[in-house]
Amino acid sequence: MRKGLLALLAVLLILGAGTAFAAEKTTYTLRLATVVNPPHPWHEAANYLQQELEKRTDGAVKVRIFGGSQLGSDQSTFEEMRMGTIDFVMGGATTLVNFVPEFGIFNLPYFYSGIDQFKAVMDPNGPVVQKYKELFAEKNFGIRLMTLGGGGSRVFSNNIKAVVEPDQLKGMKMRVPNNPEDAKTWSTAGALVVAMPWGEIYSALQTGVVSAFESTLSGYYGSKFYEVAKYMSNTQHIIMVSHFLMSEAAVKKLPAEYMKIVEEISDEIATIFTEKGDEFDKQIMKELQEKYGVTVSEVNKEAFMAVFQPLHEELAAAGKNEELLKLLRDTRDALAK
Repeated sequence: MRKGLLALLAVLLILGAGTAFAAEKTTYTLRLATVVNPPHPWHEAANYLQQELEKRTDGAVKVRIFGGSQLGSDQSTFEEMRMGTIDFVMGGATTLVNFVPEFGIFNLPYFYSGIDQFKAVMDPNGPVVQKYKELFAEKNFGIRLMTLGGGGSRVFSNNIKAVVEPDQLKGMKMRVPNNPEDAKTWSTAGALVVAMPWGEIYSALQTGVVSAFESTLSGYYGSKFYEVAKYMSNTQHIIMVSHFLMSEAAVKKLPAEYMKIVEEISDEIATIFTEKGDEFDKQIMKELQEKYGVTVSEVNKEAFMAVFQPLHEELAAAGKNEELLKLLRDTRDALAK
């Protein structure tokens, strides 16, 4: 009898220890920042990361999403990632040119023949993305580039008039991101460029600090710019490159098996960036016209290309990105064969 009781106690102790161990399972809550509001490819990708990471780690890794510049601009969130206070960022690559001058090469207008060519060049396992991952590692920012992808075509918008020719930009005060490539591109067309963060565009349009800007359709829609800039020109001058970044502090925090899952999801996020950008472009244009009264103009694209395409060499040289321009061209041209 006594031996039976002791055996029962031993079993209960083992079960109790197992329950306690299960209760002490380590969980991780990571913060993700982006400057835009939904609907947007970055939010679609962020939601996918949130859902898949929690599912594939059985709830051990959770992601909190902060959109609409809640945690700051692209530049300030980049700095916070270096300190480890933000774990993930999804944003536009060329807004970080001051930190990563090599991103400037993605700002070459009318570089691709279309979305299919862009997709092929920006293959997450191809030479271009792998080169940029190596660049990030060499710079030792304390930030890891997880992937690059698309995000939709960029268009020109303003609150003055319908624009169909590049010479109509002359004298127009235009917001550009804080990078030399955008400034040079639009000033060549005669615009008076003003560098400012994304989160300041709406009020700048209201107050007359600027009257024009360029963005993706998703960015225009999600930030409700149709309320203050009802003229859109369908320039499609650039297919935006989006980035997914992760703080090295977060990399070190996660067990190796969880990091492997993050890396697997990253390749999938590259596809979401590109495909959702293309999908939203098609959906949003119609709604902007029919629901919000936006005047959409089809531009003289050949005239815009005549102004912008000759800048490719100059823009690459200004950022000392000649070798990267060659890599992009070689990759693009090899895929075209």
